[in-house]
Amino acid sequence: MSIFNFCHRFVPCLADPARRTSLGLKAALVVLHIVYAGILFLFDSDLIEKTKQEPWSYTALYLLLCVATLIQYFVTSCSSPGNVLDAMRDVNEKNSLFSKASMLSKPPASSKNGSLIITVEGSQSERNIPGSNVTSWTKLVLDMHPPGTSIRTVTCSYCNVEQPPRAKHCHDCDRCVLQFDHHCVWLGVCIGWGNHCRFWWYIFEETALCIWTGILYITYLKANISRAWLKDVIMILLLVTLSIALIFLLLLLIFHSYLILTNQTTYELIRRRRIPYLRGIPERVYPFSKGVCRNLYNFCCARSSIYSLERLPTAMELEDKSRPYTCLEFLTCRCC
Repeated sequence: MSIFNFCHRFVPCLADPARRTSLGLKAALVVLHIVYAGILFLFDSDLIEKTKQEPWSYTALYLLLCVATLIQYFVTSCSSPGNVLDAMRDVNEKNSLFSKASMLSKPPASSKNGSLIITVEGSQSERNIPGSNVTSWTKLVLDMHPPGTSIRTVTCSYCNVEQPPRAKHCHDCDRCVLQFDHHCVWLGVCIGWGNHCRFWWYIFEETALCIWTGILYITYLKANISRAWLKDVIMILLLVTLSIALIFLLLLLIFHSYLILTNQTTYELIRRRRIPYLRGIPERVYPFSKGVCRNLYNFCCARSSIYSLERLPTAMELEDKSRPYTCLEFLTCRCC
């Protein structure tokens, strides 16, 4: 028996190439953090002395940020982005329990047109749906389209489920994700409605850690540039690679901050002309934006359930969003 078969027998997750790659990337990222911090403490004797004299000062905060960044990385990689199948099961089960409770509490009322009232984003709307064999999830997805518009639901051919607006099937995870943003290779998970906030905080912490590490490296090189050339070469090479990573992280942080403030996703921004519900909308009009302050609040504070869905805006709402701001509207914070 080869060593690979032996490992696959006792660690079944290693038999999957995708999971092997994900575990390898996670291990590589942890090793990178240890190497950058370890080399710094190994070479910089002044930093070691300062740590011995004041263990809970500047150095302790740096190490605390290192640990917090790694914890945030694993929390984000293990979090669910919000799966459409889970949301569908939850909606259908709750509706079934509610129907049973209603039948026990009062006699059933007859209905000729089969009209249905569904709450989406705190607003009630009524829609006539012919037939009685339509599931609660299908009714909910239909209700997310503006009244009076031609309804076109998208059924995923892989998951066999109706996709609500802003959802997409991820071929890497093999599941439909609510408010799909992108599939992150480093995290080994999709970024969607349920974990986009955690993903942003991870990028923020990683960026802050890179800046702090770069400052410590530059401080060491300024004080010890002519003492040991081999150490200097190692530190300079690590500082160059750190600078490249920092540029990438800063751009990623700015990009996702822009997406949050405008309530967009990476997928919607890149594939805007190919997505049916975004066709015909001008480039600088953000159909799901509710203002900067409300977008921030919904992103950071109002995500209590991954099954809260956003309906498509009506033609009147799109017309209002496309109207340019006046000076008075800026003063009254209409953009917020």
